[in-house]
Amino acid sequence: MDKRKLRKIYREISKEEISLKKAQEEIDEFIEVIQEAILIDGKIKFKEIGTFEILKRHSRIIANPVTKEPMKIYPKKTIKFRVSKNLKNN
Repeated sequence: MDKRKLRKIYREISKEEISLKKAQEEIDEFIEVIQEAILIDGKIKFKEIGTFEILKRHSRIIANPVTKEPMKIYPKKTIKFRVSKNLKNN
C-alpha cells in the first residue's frame, strides 16, 4: 500500500471531514513521531498491533560475487517490525 491509498483510507475512517492534504499531513506527522521515539528509546510497542525496534548489524567480510575479492560490509542499523499474535491470527 502506498501513501495515496493510506490517506484515502485514513480520510474514510476519520471521524471528522478532512481533505486529502490534511490527511497526508497527519500521516506524515505520525511517522515523524514514530521515528523520533524509535531513536530515543530504540523500541516501540503497540499493544494489539506489534513492535518496532532497531537492529544493529555488525560489520562482516564477504566475497564479491563477480571478482571473488573480499569486501567489507560496514555496520548499519535497520528497523524491524514484529506483528503481534492478535494481528497474526486475523
